[in-house]
Amino acid sequence: MPDTTVAIIGAGIGGVYVAADLGLRGCRLRLHDRDETRLTEIHARGGIDVEPGGFSAIERVTDKLAPAVGGADIIIVCTGGNHQEGVARSLAPLLRDGQTILLIQGNTGGALVVRRALDAAGCRAQIDIAEMDNYPYSCWRLGPVRIRPIVRKRWLQIASLPGNRIGTVLPRLSPLFPEAVAAPSVVSTGFTNANAMLHVANCVANAGKIDRGEAYKFYAEGVTPSVARLYQAINAERVAVAAAYGAAVPTLEDWCERVYGVRGKSLDETCRLLTANSDGPYQATGTPNSWSHKYIAEDVPVGLMPMSALAAAAGVPTPAIDAVIRLAQILSGSDFANTARTLDRMGLAGMAAAQIRSTLDEGFR
Repeated sequence: MPDTTVAIIGAGIGGVYVAADLGLRGCRLRLHDRDETRLTEIHARGGIDVEPGGFSAIERVTDKLAPAVGGADIIIVCTGGNHQEGVARSLAPLLRDGQTILLIQGNTGGALVVRRALDAAGCRAQIDIAEMDNYPYSCWRLGPVRIRPIVRKRWLQIASLPGNRIGTVLPRLSPLFPEAVAAPSVVSTGFTNANAMLHVANCVANAGKIDRGEAYKFYAEGVTPSVARLYQAINAERVAVAAAYGAAVPTLEDWCERVYGVRGKSLDETCRLLTANSDGPYQATGTPNSWSHKYIAEDVPVGLMPMSALAAAAGVPTPAIDAVIRLAQILSGSDFANTARTLDRMGLAGMAAAQIRSTLDEGFR
């Protein structure tokens, strides 16, 4: 692993956490962001301080993409789902044979839109594309160059596109993310998209608080018994759609137990424990302050909307997911047409479920 060169694209909170962890694991790191202000202090420090007593060195901190990815073995994209397609277009002329792109996280359909964007941009490099189902850890960010870890997820999935490349891809990535297991296709990772399940319904149910700018504990206070019932309704549909494509994904309750080792007597109690426990991963979760927050602006168009589109292709009804999408569109004043991952944008338009499943397993022809 010390000989593994990793380029991290995106120096937001997720990219900084990934850099901090992989630097401590001995990877040679580059960190890129188009916004130079995100990089200034990291560049000056030469890396990131990790409490207690660790330091993650970053060899190259740059707002230029080419020097970040040139010669990198693995390129990790941590930009958020709305930007993954644009990153792929920018990467297309820079990629070289043998590199691996990993999306953290893929949201729903991330690897698909990246593959399509690379193809449309004329990329001919023989590269692998993979995605992770969720972010690997939760941390406190104490300053621009200082973080304190809270918890690592105990279980993660990595899938490749096409799925039949996972035997090659996972051995490259598992030394970096030892908790991760191989998923058979991006259905498993895309439909274990906890952000889409947890964020949007909570915001819709707490619309008045968001409009008034009231801070609230997103999970401990935002998930009441009725909101938990809404969670369960949309999650039951998510599990059913995944099953239609041959993937067994955990229920939300099972996911919380498998990933965090936490399971209350009810789902709303589980959400309180995940916030209140001393190692609770959600104690650092902030409150959305507008309808342009990523919990809506990202998790609707690249989370719920592609889930609904794939459900329709498989003939699986999703009335609860569709209702949450529609309410989010009304409350935010946006239909998300410019950013939604449609079947067409994922390269799956006109395909029946069996053909989609074959494409995910074997790739585009």
